[in-house]
Amino acid sequence: MKLPSDINRPVALLTGATGGIGVHLVQRLVSQGYHILAVNRAGDFQPQDHVTPVACDIAQNQQIEALTDDLRQAGVTLAALIHCAGVINPQRAGDYDIESASWQLRVNLEAPVFLTTLLLPLMPAAGHIIFINSMAALVPLAGSSIYTASKFGLRGYALALAQDVQPLGLRVSSVFPGAVDTPMLQKEIDSGGSPLNFVTAPSSPDEIACIVQHLLLRPKAEIFCPSSDGVLAQLMLIMPRVWRMILPVLMKKGLKGKKKYLARGKV
Repeated sequence: MKLPSDINRPVALLTGATGGIGVHLVQRLVSQGYHILAVNRAGDFQPQDHVTPVACDIAQNQQIEALTDDLRQAGVTLAALIHCAGVINPQRAGDYDIESASWQLRVNLEAPVFLTTLLLPLMPAAGHIIFINSMAALVPLAGSSIYTASKFGLRGYALALAQDVQPLGLRVSSVFPGAVDTPMLQKEIDSGGSPLNFVTAPSSPDEIACIVQHLLLRPKAEIFCPSSDGVLAQLMLIMPRVWRMILPVLMKKGLKGKKKYLARGKV
């Protein structure tokens, strides 16, 4: 990683920078005045002003440690740390191979925890940590139990982290999208992912990027997209019996939504 010597903007580190949401986030954050450390496995982000590509496979702890060492030695100060990377491999419980399950847990849960832990010393007061989570952190998805577990865990970590870093003046936010129209959704469909993804129409990647952009200006602890899904999901967590009762209705609605989505030629 070679950093420009004349960075005169606040620096934001973004994982998953070449993903469906990540590419939109890069553009929005650059326009907002940030210099972006765009992290992905290959470090092959297209060259552009105010963006430094960073090669790091966040599923590998050694690479996370090497990245943070490089940033520390370069004297980087982070104004924002945005965790956007995420993976899913839908399978029924009992069908998972150990490597597939471990990969999802490493990328979705362990990597954000480890990166945050190592980068906290590089964040001054008023720094902002943002987790792009998933509605699966509230709604258990049959057929994606490992993914669901990783997202439930990430929500718990973010809420506890916010308490830990409050005395330091740091802010912590989480965004919980439902389905988002990205290649990851394509993979879920191809692998027989949950119809619950389609109870409401998928959001666009830029819609989620816009939410993150506004969060940096007006911090909130949690934002759900769509907000109506967030309200319903939180109520269901409080009353799991009701969740079991209405699940067949939601599944039926989701199957209709999926058919409608596919008919539009989106995937």
